[in-house]
Parts: sequence; structure tokens; C-alpha cells
Amino acid sequence: MMDKNEFWELIQTSYKEANWETDKEMEILINKLSKYSQEDILKFGKIYEIYGTESYKKKLWAAAYVINGGCSDDGFDYFRGWLISRGKEPFLNALIDPDSLIDLDLPYGDDYFENEEMLSVALEAFNEKIGTEDIDVYFERMKEFELDSTEIREIVDEISFGEDIDADWDEDNEETLKKLVPRLYEKYW
Repeated sequence: MMDKNEFWELIQTSYKEANWETDKEMEILINKLSKYSQEDILKFGKIYEIYGTESYKKKLWAAAYVINGGCSDDGFDYFRGWLISRGKEPFLNALIDPDSLIDLDLPYGDDYFENEEMLSVALEAFNEKIGTEDIDVYFERMKEFELDSTEIREIVDEISFGEDIDADWDEDNEETLKKLVPRLYEKYW
């Protein structure tokens, strides 16, 4: 049955089985998730939405801006998809201190730390499950489907934030970026 623990277990095992290759990880994750019930796939989608919403924090955006050499609104969505696809521990640690991303031994160079496909894993798994390519079916079902308040509380209560997680920064003022994420700034900026 899908819950936050199963959510993270699926992500972690897919990540390891893919040998840390994002495209392969998404293929594995979608395949695994499509074997669950429709309700469990919808739960996965709702759990993802909560983690995505809870991680919409200014300091995390500053980290994404630094390591990706800039970061638009959509880019920040894709960055959070990438971060969630790395697993529970890196995700939760980054919400306490986004500079902790440097501890993931990230490559330096042409790689962007984005995973747009993570945003549609539940949609793709759901459509594979019911044998359609019509995305409207999934979105209609998601509108009708809700997690109960206990499930939501269990997810949100596990998340801790650094006290300055919503600290303001200015893309035109490098000192604000350097102050918020000094280790990432030193390596990537």
C-alpha cells in the first residue's frame, strides 16, 4: 500500500537499479509504479505534490540557481523533481541546509540538476496501468482523489526546515548567493 515510506522506497530502489542514471531511473520507477493499484498510483502523485510544494523555498532556489548557472520558475520545478529523485535523505537534508547538496558528490560541468520527468511519473504510470495516453483521465481522477489528513500530517511533520530557508537573495547580487550557499557557490559559481 502506498504511503510516504513506500514512495521513498520506490524512488531509492529505482535510483540504485539505474546506477544513478536519471533517464533509466525514471523508466524503472514508472514501470514499478504502474504495477500498483490505480489508487496507490494516485497516492504517489499526491505525496509527490506535497513534497514538491513543501520544498518551494527561497534558499533551495538559490542553491538551484548556483549549481545550474541560473534557474527559472520551471527550472526550479525540474530541480525539485531532481532532488526528490535523489531520495529521502538528500531531500530532507537539503530543506535543512541546501548547501548540503555538495555532499552528494555532484558532477561539475555540463550537467544540469533537473528532472522534468519526475513531475509526471504518476501520470505516466497511471496511463500505463489503464492502457491510455489520454492525460485528462489522470488529472480528473487526481482532482477527485485526496489523502486523508493523517497521511498529510505524517508527511509534513517529518520535514524540518533550516531557520533561514526562506532567506531572500538577489540574482544580481552574488554576495547574497555566496552567503546562503557558500560551498555550492565556491564549486559552481
